[in-house]
Amino acid sequence: MSSIPYTVETESGESYGGISEDLLFELIGELSYPDNSFLSIEPQGSGNEWYVVVTLDSDNRLEVEYRNPERREHRIVDGGDASGIARDVTIWVSAVVR
Repeated sequence: MSSIPYTVETESGESYGGISEDLLFELIGELSYPDNSFLSIEPQGSGNEWYVVVTLDSDNRLEVEYRNPERREHRIVDGGDASGIARDVTIWVSAVVR
């Protein structure tokens, strides 16, 4: 099965086609409240509804929201560090796009 193309977009307007753990680590480290407080990863085009959003709140805490209706998955993970989140998100997205 071919992989689904996806993009990473930051609140500040940066956009990337595809991800790597290193890129996510860098982008998460650049999050700042309130001007660039989240990034999203989602498929390109229509018909695909999964996404991941990494958010930094006003107390500098990170939160990750995973949503994949096809698998009936919706969960929110509070806390963690940039390295662990980058790893977990990379693994999750890789499993979804296969």
